Amino acid sequence: MGSIHYLNNHLEKFRENKFTIDIDDIEQFAQYDNLQNNDKKITKLFVKCFKNKETYRSLMEKLPKDFEKISLHKLVTNYWVAYTCYYEEDNFDKIISNCLDQINENVFLLDSPHFCKKMYFFLNPLTNSSNL
Repeated sequence: MGSIHYLNNHLEKFRENKFTIDIDDIEQFAQYDNLQNNDKKITKLFVKCFKNKETYRSLMEKLPKDFEKISLHKLVTNYWVAYTCYYEEDNFDKIISNCLDQINENVFLLDSPHFCKKMYFFLNPLTNSSNL
């Protein structure tokens, strides 16, 4: 499974088509756990926040407090990328390039837990250790 995951990530690096979001397919971005079924309440919340143009921080405040960290990282990253692509389409490439430079990455890989964790902490920098 590890080599399949790597191959999928490797192929994403060479994507030549422009990244686009269709509002009707936004539920796909709400997929935060590849091994288990996602909670339908979380998916509904994700879609509702997205359609209401709420920020990722607003989504985070509405999530359960006991939400698993890895899932939280992926969900927030997916939301931010989808939101930026859909609502700030004209500046998407510039915003993503700046973000990737800041986290020292070359491409965004939404399937990578490591990438999602880096993105999460880029979007939510730790101001003190009590947030851990």
